[in-house]
Amino acid sequence: MRWFWGILFLAACSPEYGIKNKNNVVEPVVDSAVETIDSVPPITTTETTDTAVEPVPLIEVTPYDYDFGEVPIGCTEEYEVVISSVGTAPLVIDEFIYINSPDLSMSYSFTLPLVLQPGESASVLFEYTEDDLFEDVGKLYIYSNALGKSEQRIDHYGYGIASGPQIDTYEHEQINKADILFVIDNSCSMTEEQAELSENVEDFVDTLVSNSTDFKIAVITTDSGDPVGPIVSNDTIDPAKNLSDIVQVGTDGNAFEMGQHMAMRALDSGGSLSKGFMREDASMSVIVVSDEDDYSPFDELHYHDFFMTLKEPDLFFFHSVVGFGPVPGCATERGDRYIDQSSYSFGLSLDICASWGSGLTTIASPTYVIQEAFPLSKQALASSIEVFTGGELLTEGWYYDEATNTVYITDKSKINGEELLQITYDFEECRD
Repeated sequence: MRWFWGILFLAACSPEYGIKNKNNVVEPVVDSAVETIDSVPPITTTETTDTAVEPVPLIEVTPYDYDFGEVPIGCTEEYEVVISSVGTAPLVIDEFIYINSPDLSMSYSFTLPLVLQPGESASVLFEYTEDDLFEDVGKLYIYSNALGKSEQRIDHYGYGIASGPQIDTYEHEQINKADILFVIDNSCSMTEEQAELSENVEDFVDTLVSNSTDFKIAVITTDSGDPVGPIVSNDTIDPAKNLSDIVQVGTDGNAFEMGQHMAMRALDSGGSLSKGFMREDASMSVIVVSDEDDYSPFDELHYHDFFMTLKEPDLFFFHSVVGFGPVPGCATERGDRYIDQSSYSFGLSLDICASWGSGLTTIASPTYVIQEAFPLSKQALASSIEVFTGGELLTEGWYYDEATNTVYITDKSKINGEELLQITYDFEECRD
């Protein structure tokens, strides 16, 4: 019976197990309740990923370094640095620290701290004004919140150059009008000196005439401010002879000579020569001739201050023909007060015991206005400046002001108005 049950089992299960048909082809078994694998959609999964980026501040500086190169003395050059915010968050510039040579400077129009939004920028201007031949260096430290670059350094440098020499030449203004006042000691010891003066004034007047000087000459004494004789001028017939006679004023005057005081009295407002003698466009010279010192009641500065009210300093001169000290055979007293007054006005002091006629002729030479300020035509290198008058080097009596590029004369006594003044120096033209 075992075989019977086996046959029955196969008969019942053959569709499921793919029993061959009559053509020996295995038929697939299909379960209508189950879809094939091709009809099942693919399985997909969705993952959640956070990709957001944190905003950061970034800085860009252009340029980092700058070389001014060779900059001429006295010239100024500049360049601009641009600071940009190139990140995604605001850039905050907290602080600048600038370490620099005096010739370098920095400027900007904003205030710190400065906030630059992304894409914004700001500028800093650097200037270089060269004053010497030394190298100059500047370093700017920029402190900010920039990621990885909280400190930035900008370097710049340069040095000065000069060339030359340049020669600037100046002529002094000539004044051809002269008002002259002789103040003559008329004390008892002056007989010989007056005679010598009488001889010398002829050459004095001839010099004025030969130089085409428009002159007026008055004479007073050391004890009176009133003129002795008429005023001598170009219109006077034989002016040299007339003046030669007038200057012999006699020797019966006061033994306490007051030459400065009498000159002030004659020229002061209301004085004998206050009107019709002094001309506004003429130089004014006072010439004292005395063998003794001055006994005027006030000190020399008092009289100097008065004389400076009469004319500009370049147009007033106080000259003195006086004793320079005890000299054997020449009984004189040193005229210290007159000598001092002459020095105040850059006048001449002549030794009455020596041959002084040629010096008197020098006083009659044309008067020149010697200016104090001499602007230079090009920006000078200070250390290279040299001043010459008549070809002679002046080692003192002047100074140079770099701010105005001007040479100033402080001692006009060293300047001869007839001679050219020349200033040589090194320079360099500024670049455009």
